[in-house]
Amino acid sequence: MEYENVYKLKEKLLIENDGILLDDLIKGKEIKTSSGLCYSIKTDSQISFNTLSPQKAKNKILSDLKVLNGIGEVKERKLKENGYKTIEDLINHEKFGKEASKFLKIVGNHDKCKIEDWISAYYSKSHPLILFSSSLSEEDNYVFLDIETLGLFNRPIILLGLAKICGSRITVNQYLSRNAGEESAVLDAFLSNIDENSVFVTFNGQTFDLPFIKNRMKYFKINKTITHPHFDMMHHSRRQWSNKLTNCKLSTIERYLFNIIREDDIPGSLVPEFYETYAKTGNVGPLIPIIEHNQQDIITLAMIFSKLHEQHAEC
Repeated sequence: MEYENVYKLKEKLLIENDGILLDDLIKGKEIKTSSGLCYSIKTDSQISFNTLSPQKAKNKILSDLKVLNGIGEVKERKLKENGYKTIEDLINHEKFGKEASKFLKIVGNHDKCKIEDWISAYYSKSHPLILFSSSLSEEDNYVFLDIETLGLFNRPIILLGLAKICGSRITVNQYLSRNAGEESAVLDAFLSNIDENSVFVTFNGQTFDLPFIKNRMKYFKINKTITHPHFDMMHHSRRQWSNKLTNCKLSTIERYLFNIIREDDIPGSLVPEFYETYAKTGNVGPLIPIIEHNQQDIITLAMIFSKLHEQHAEC
């Protein structure tokens, strides 16, 4: 029934938007990159966004002695009973001092990739300590990212959306490939939004979005390395809510946490079909739900990121 309604939506959009131009339908503009033209859509809205302060995040990380080799639950308890409350307290410890100093240096440098690698040696990638390490970044360095493609492997990216936070506002920039020749420009537009301080936040992006982007960059011979810290909220969401939900899809989580019920949304699996209908007919109607779907995914991603910080901060 869901798919039947989606196909009805597509027919409705084709009828309603016959002969309408993209500029008349969507508040965007054509932009020029070093690789050519693509279409840019910018939206700005309010958001309630909270993370830990860098100092609080650091305190939480350093209060867990078990991230040092040889310290388990029993040993940690004994060390804390003897006054070693944090890893900083272990600097002069005969057995653990050297490793404590090494980890403190990594944390002091805010090297989130090395912190994640270190913690992952003792905990899963969904552990709250890894999430806390993301709070060592400045808020405006977060890049919330989501892509729409024409398939699951080695197919073009048709829409790339990213968002940044500034106070109580979230700004979403989406780059649309209006035809097959604009994908490289979409990638260039994305790269213009990141720098050495950027920190990626995605939902299943470690498996899908970032590898997909890198593969398409390789296809177009775009020689730029992406080695930024990356926090995937799918893993953290599963850890936090899988026992309360039938599944941990983004739309399921947003309905549970924020009571968001999307209207005229399309499943990600039908994005290629809607785009191909647009490409064949020239009717821009089928683009609307693709753009709105991507935009809402990014906003929900930022809200989940914030919610996870709030809940773990209370522990």
